[in-house]
Amino acid sequence: MACRSDLVARRPTVLVLMGAFWPGHDAAGPNQSLRGFCSALADDFDFRIVARDRPFNAKARTAPREAWTDLGFAHAAFLQPGLFAAWRLRELLRASPVDLVMINGFFDRDLTLPYLLLRRLGLVAGRPVILSPRGEFGPGALRLKRSRKAFWIAAARSLKLLKGVHLHGVSDGEAADIRRSLPWASLPLVAPNVMRMVARAPEPATRQEGGLRLVFLGRISPVKNLHYALRALKEVRAPVIYDVFGPDSDAAYASSCRALASTAPPQLTVRFRGEIAHDAVSTTLAEYDALFLPTLGENFGHAIFEALAAGTPVVISDRTAWRNLENQGAGFDLALETPSAFAAAIDRMAAMSAAERTRWRDGARALAERVFGDAQAVERSRAMLRAVLDDKGPAP
Repeated sequence: MACRSDLVARRPTVLVLMGAFWPGHDAAGPNQSLRGFCSALADDFDFRIVARDRPFNAKARTAPREAWTDLGFAHAAFLQPGLFAAWRLRELLRASPVDLVMINGFFDRDLTLPYLLLRRLGLVAGRPVILSPRGEFGPGALRLKRSRKAFWIAAARSLKLLKGVHLHGVSDGEAADIRRSLPWASLPLVAPNVMRMVARAPEPATRQEGGLRLVFLGRISPVKNLHYALRALKEVRAPVIYDVFGPDSDAAYASSCRALASTAPPQLTVRFRGEIAHDAVSTTLAEYDALFLPTLGENFGHAIFEALAAGTPVVISDRTAWRNLENQGAGFDLALETPSAFAAAIDRMAAMSAAERTRWRDGARALAERVFGDAQAVERSRAMLRAVLDDKGPAP
């Protein structure tokens, strides 16, 4: 462990464990959060990212393995997941000067679990640790694979894997979720996501025919609730085009969504468009009338923020931090218990005049600007890292 005077003289090295950081997946919310975080704090800290070399459950790697790659905002090393991932991670830790470890995801079996076990067994040097669950303890997320998650929580408590670990939530709401699930662990630190505000993309010069244009942006997985969205859209009376952008992170779930989409009524057109590069997200979202994302829960919701920043209203569930949207002229946040309310909101948007659509687009952008201006995310994130480095905490 480096002494305090040494850390003052140089940038501390922060090793970030981030499973889903493979190339071609840069539009994902957690990846954008990490990129913004590292870019904003690069003058103060030297970030090293360790990630899988492929998407979840994929057989072929999509990234160069293990050698450090310069990403501009950080260096990254990609590991093959599986039985020996823990030992490869151990070797990287031994070969790299690390002052602080940041873990993203509590239930990650390829990086989080191996690192916490190595740390608990004393097989890697003791370092300050921050663990960010990234929304995994939200009520909606916890209901998915409930038994497996309950076992992992119980094992972490029994083995004291979180002893000396600093938990991190991006909001007071997420901190409350963490405390509810891990009441025996340390109180969470709170620092919001570091966002990047882009210039507002221009609206399309001409409106395309075919009906209200809705967009889905995110992983095709149960927590994003695409299946629910497709069922709700069947109740919409107005013509609708629904374009789905995102990777199939759960093959069986994605297949069921495609099967449901194939039975869409005549007024509904569903198109699966695959992944999208982050550089194209803002201009793509600006082409649509609304983002429709009835998620089971988000600790922040990057797709929601990026839609609002693009001037695109959102139709989402009431299980995110984005609330009271209708009164702000930025969209709707509705209860998942009433699918008909989503259909009614979408029919209402389809009936809006051109002037009303413009007002809602302006309202969406204004909300994104207010949230961006109020977050103070960079200052709070810097303070969090400095505080953890100063307060080493108990040994594992």
